[in-house]
Amino acid sequence: MSNQVNMSAGNTSKDTASRVPFLAFTNDSESAAVLKQFALKQGWGEAVILQGDIDTASAFLKTNASPKVLCVDIPSAEAAPAALDRLADVCDPGIKVIVSGKINEYSFYCWLVEVGISNYLLKPFTPAALETAYGKSVEVPAAAHAPAAEVKKDGKIISVFGSRGGVGASTIAVNLAWLLAHKLEQKTALLDFDPQLGTAALALDLEPGRGLREALEKPDRIDGLFMDRVMVRLDDQLSILSTEESLEENVAASAAAAEALFKQTRPKFSHVVVDLPRTLSPYTRYALGHSDHIICVTEYTIMGLRESLRYLEYCRDVLKVPLPIFVGSRVGMAGKHQMPQPEFEKGLGQKVAYNIPFILDAHAAATAGELLVETTKNAPAIKALHSLASHFVEGTEIKEPQTKKGLFGLIKGRK
Repeated sequence: MSNQVNMSAGNTSKDTASRVPFLAFTNDSESAAVLKQFALKQGWGEAVILQGDIDTASAFLKTNASPKVLCVDIPSAEAAPAALDRLADVCDPGIKVIVSGKINEYSFYCWLVEVGISNYLLKPFTPAALETAYGKSVEVPAAAHAPAAEVKKDGKIISVFGSRGGVGASTIAVNLAWLLAHKLEQKTALLDFDPQLGTAALALDLEPGRGLREALEKPDRIDGLFMDRVMVRLDDQLSILSTEESLEENVAASAAAAEALFKQTRPKFSHVVVDLPRTLSPYTRYALGHSDHIICVTEYTIMGLRESLRYLEYCRDVLKVPLPIFVGSRVGMAGKHQMPQPEFEKGLGQKVAYNIPFILDAHAAATAGELLVETTKNAPAIKALHSLASHFVEGTEIKEPQTKKGLFGLIKGRK
């Protein structure tokens, strides 16, 4: 790896025009190869890829101007707070920082976002993942200078699936979409990706849309006019895409169909909740690979643990996407026979972020064709669903006071 970069030590924090666009510090050869390939593709040369980690970067930036985007290795979650403190002390305002490492905990990723890190690359990362992280980092300054009326963010894709059949993933997806739309006032779309056995429309007492099957098999037909025709509006805040095809025939939905559906819904809705079937196909794999958030609904059993672990490994090792948010469903139904949560989490290697307690009223609501969040408003399960929905909308949860501001918020405030 190169050990020099053409940066002037005399640049000040205001001299942004002379900053190099990108600088990376890494200690492993696999990451270095991907970073070099990316740098050459951008026309920067290999000199912007240096050997070392976050502490090496901090030492370097004490006497050199900051790049516009910095990518650094971080050794462990325990070392991260102090290391990022040291880096913040030497960085210029406005810098975007991408962190790479082998920590595969969702809570660590969330913490990085809270302190102002632009993106997190889980090692080993792919060229595509690096390009996406860099692209998201450089999009922010352009948006910041646009007139407020012109700034428009594409909607967040939230995919929901069950680790096992019957754990309540579809129920959670429908209630999550309803809460986002009506309690958090987000314009929301609910996409039921099971064309034959989907239940989203039924749960909301709506007639499924018509004509979706042909579009799934011929995705070039999916455009704005088509979506207006096949989506069913519950009201101004919530629209549903669902169909009910015959069980006698195969519906060969393609990855291009999922891509087209996301392309059409992202600009029109602030949140797009996708109820995914468990069967993995090019169609569902594309959805998982291009979601902003993935929710895996599970149960505290050995079977639930095995399947949850398989999905976690698939997202981490194959798709290279942020790890799923795990949600325990029907918690308490099995009483003393339920696997203890700490034991489940130890086997999974990840925390379960939310627990939805079991309530008998869920069966009553399903039998009556009513929505759970409307019929049992004060139940613990509904409060848990409210917390889950709030997770996806900034500023809707009361957070514990912190002793420090967001780390890279401090950088912006430095003079």
